Amino acid sequence: MNSKRNFSTSSILTVVLFLLSFLLVNGAAAAAPEEIVEIKGTVKAVSNKAKTVSVTVEGKGVIMFKFTEATEFVNAKSGGDIPPPTAVVVKYKTVGADNLATYIKKDLVQLPDGVAEIKTAELAALVAKGPLDGKYCLIDSRPAQVAAAGHLPTAATIPVNVLAEKGEKLLPCDKDKLLIFYCGGPT
Repeated sequence: MNSKRNFSTSSILTVVLFLLSFLLVNGAAAAAPEEIVEIKGTVKAVSNKAKTVSVTVEGKGVIMFKFTEATEFVNAKSGGDIPPPTAVVVKYKTVGADNLATYIKKDLVQLPDGVAEIKTAELAALVAKGPLDGKYCLIDSRPAQVAAAGHLPTAATIPVNVLAEKGEKLLPCDKDKLLIFYCGGPT
């Protein structure tokens, strides 16, 4: 009988200690501020209906984030403006089981000094004139198999890896012409 009483007392004590530790841990977690984490990756999928964006992060795989009206979008108006495979920076906090995006930015390439962006309308006007009258040289630097599927009128195809190997010897135009490159990457 004495052993039953010791077992019963020790069981009750164990349960009480467990409940106290559970309350302390949950109370501490509730009081801790939500940590904001920043990641960089590539958009895999977006659902405006579910308000989610899935991002492939190197070394971590695919992570899904929820966005709300409070989510700050930079270089985009909404999730719909960030199609796959756009590079993004996401700041988020974990709320329950959800990764809640507080900030989603299209990660645009910074052009080096001496290089300027050409707007679509300006390029279209040049292409309409042609390379001689427009005084330009248009280079499609996408991979050869991608460029073979279709490219802009008047463009010469020189894949970036070939250009890196052989350099300016491959450029089919005079140095006094405007040199315009395009590719499939973000700018």
